[in-house]
Amino acid sequence: MKDVLLHEALSLLDICPLAMLLEEHGRIRTFNQAFAALVGDAADALTRGEPPDDLLAPLLSENAVLNWIMPDGDERWLAIETVAIKGRPGAVAHFYMDCTDKLRFRRERDALASELDRYSLRDTRLSGLLSHYGILVSLEPMVARCRRYNHPLTVVTMSLVTNPVDARERALIQVAHLLKDQTRWADLVGCDAGHDFILVLQETTQDAALQLVEKLAERVAALHEAAGASLHTCFGITQCQKNDDAETMLERAEVALLEARNNDSGRSIAV
Repeated sequence: MKDVLLHEALSLLDICPLAMLLEEHGRIRTFNQAFAALVGDAADALTRGEPPDDLLAPLLSENAVLNWIMPDGDERWLAIETVAIKGRPGAVAHFYMDCTDKLRFRRERDALASELDRYSLRDTRLSGLLSHYGILVSLEPMVARCRRYNHPLTVVTMSLVTNPVDARERALIQVAHLLKDQTRWADLVGCDAGHDFILVLQETTQDAALQLVEKLAERVAALHEAAGASLHTCFGITQCQKNDDAETMLERAEVALLEARNNDSGRSIAV
């Protein structure tokens, strides 16, 4: 009776669509048809008891995810689950689950999420602030009006470096509130992906923006001295010029901020 049940169990495992291989003390004992389909002609060598070559060795990995090229050239991803055989020390069964579609859907999901973040108008971490894309979209008509009516328009970029570093998260939130309090309703306050702040100041010249920056730097420094943390602030300032568009203004402001970062003083401003 036991022999009959064992034969039936082995027959079921052999036709199981899930690839399976039995290994004992580093030697392959048996495998099913689904596993043979994974390795193609190499299954013949394994049937003869030959040890797995370098190509097949990764299939003996335990609890791993493996990139595998099928005999027909199709690329697949296999999740290997390894289970110890009870009552047989040194014996393990490897099960191979095709997770190609799952990984592909996950990559597509992550790509769509990244694309959604890219075109989101608001920053998800600093709620209430415009994202870089939101600033870009909002700035374009402002630049057009500035050029048409010759009204001043200035962009200020601002970055924070905190000491200790782990104080940065709280500092970003505090400074975000400060910037919204210190700017007018017609101005824009946003940040880029690296959480450098971006201010768009309507009807504001570069010199007036510089005065605002000096005041902001003092307020930020006082804010964090009270909290027992030091803060390095950098600013880049640029005013709308002839033939500008939103992208060129932002690029020039970012270059100015980079120049300010290269300055070793505690408060760096570049225009």
